[in-house]
Amino acid sequence: MKKYTLFLSLVFLIVACKSDKVSEQTTSTAGIHTVIVQEVLQTNQYTYLRVKEGDLESWLATPKMQAAAGETYYYKNGLAMTEFVSKELNRSFKEIMFLDYISSSPALPENTGAAEAGGSQTATQDAGMENHAVEQTPNVNANALHKLLAEEILQTNQYTYLRGKEDGKELWIAVTRMDAKAGTTYYFKGGLPMTGFASKELKRTFDSILFVDNIATNPQALEANSNVVTQNNQAVSTGSSVPLEKKEVSLSHAKTDLTIATLLKNKSQYAEKSIKIKGEVTKFNTGIMKKNWIHIQDGTEFDGKFDLTITTDQEVKVGDKISVEGNVHLDKDFGFGYFYDVIVEDAKISK
Repeated sequence: MKKYTLFLSLVFLIVACKSDKVSEQTTSTAGIHTVIVQEVLQTNQYTYLRVKEGDLESWLATPKMQAAAGETYYYKNGLAMTEFVSKELNRSFKEIMFLDYISSSPALPENTGAAEAGGSQTATQDAGMENHAVEQTPNVNANALHKLLAEEILQTNQYTYLRGKEDGKELWIAVTRMDAKAGTTYYFKGGLPMTGFASKELKRTFDSILFVDNIATNPQALEANSNVVTQNNQAVSTGSSVPLEKKEVSLSHAKTDLTIATLLKNKSQYAEKSIKIKGEVTKFNTGIMKKNWIHIQDGTEFDGKFDLTITTDQEVKVGDKISVEGNVHLDKDFGFGYFYDVIVEDAKISK
């Protein structure tokens, strides 16, 4: 029950961070959100919270707990669902964030939060859920280490589905799209179980499936980096825990050109400054939080990181080679598990 209470507290944190009143109370710890509860709905398994984070109002869901309007909670990360149907409440939520850990105290453990992109992980800022979901079962133990021998792999635009066996028991898991192969053993912790989960792209319904944010072929990698882990056990994104594939990018760089590697290595020197940088578009999402989101690579990397996230009001296509001019911000937290240690915002794009 204490764990559930902490879980709900975490949900409240996300919403509260958006509130003017709560923003004064927000902890400086990266990735922690503060929310204030506006409304509470109870079902047999879940507590639904309508919360505010600044001026942003949203719905959160946690394992069943005691909560009241006016209370403040703290949390990290979560799994955003669109068109979520609660049979018990007989209502549909256009968007709702599921959390596995929430607390009335901002002092949160390091390894908390539901899947970010299954994801943050995933939040609909960068990759939304592809289906209509139904009421879920309680979340699994976030600290338990799972070992899955993959026997079947299914790919969609945003997700990789793996069917395998754990201790002789068959299990389906879903992660943000990644390269995966049958016959490989994967390790993960926690996850968010779903029942009656329908994938529109696959045109099939899973009786039971577990959404996972951290997955690796080496269990030590989960301990070393619980927030951004891929099948190659590397942190590959400068922002949220969205696994990104390193592309073969060939760009000519003059000696005076700023590269992604140089920016990441010397990020403090570029903080709050305008920069010019060029790269190839490897991912593009439109209309998220009234912005367009671009990922670029330029063939360089630093400390295993090779991707740069950019926000703009312009449109591009994957594969475009572009020049970017915008302002560098560090440790930027957009809520819902989307925290970027380096991001270029309000960029102007030229080709």
